[in-house]
Amino acid sequence: MKGRPYAFVIIGALVLMLVVFAVKVEYNNRCENRIKVTKVHLGVTRKSIQAFLEHNGRYPDSLDEFRRYVRNKRGYLRAPDMYVDLNSEKQSDVPEYRQLNDKGGYYYDPNTGEVRLNLTRPIKDYFKWYRGRFKDQVPSSW
Repeated sequence: MKGRPYAFVIIGALVLMLVVFAVKVEYNNRCENRIKVTKVHLGVTRKSIQAFLEHNGRYPDSLDEFRRYVRNKRGYLRAPDMYVDLNSEKQSDVPEYRQLNDKGGYYYDPNTGEVRLNLTRPIKDYFKWYRGRFKDQVPSSW
């Protein structure tokens, strides 16, 4: 009978550790899925900008022009939404910058068609508790 309180404490601690571990694994999985989806979306955006170049003989003047082009080609009622950072869902309000300044949104150069996420710090700075394989990657380098 004397050992029972200790057994409950040990079992309780083990259960708590399992719950914390499960939450951490789920968080890392969600972060990795978001990173992968964002990378794919960025790749599709780049290919679509190349298609714009082939069709029009020039790069779009802005991402807004690009999005209007995609909307007209694919029959969207409004310009397609885009991911503007790693934490939010797709949005219609897409900030665009001509220099990398870590304000979110996209860096876009209309002279070369280069498009990047405007996030210049490592992933671990945007996802505080994430420690997966992408933690040291910088989104603007994708």
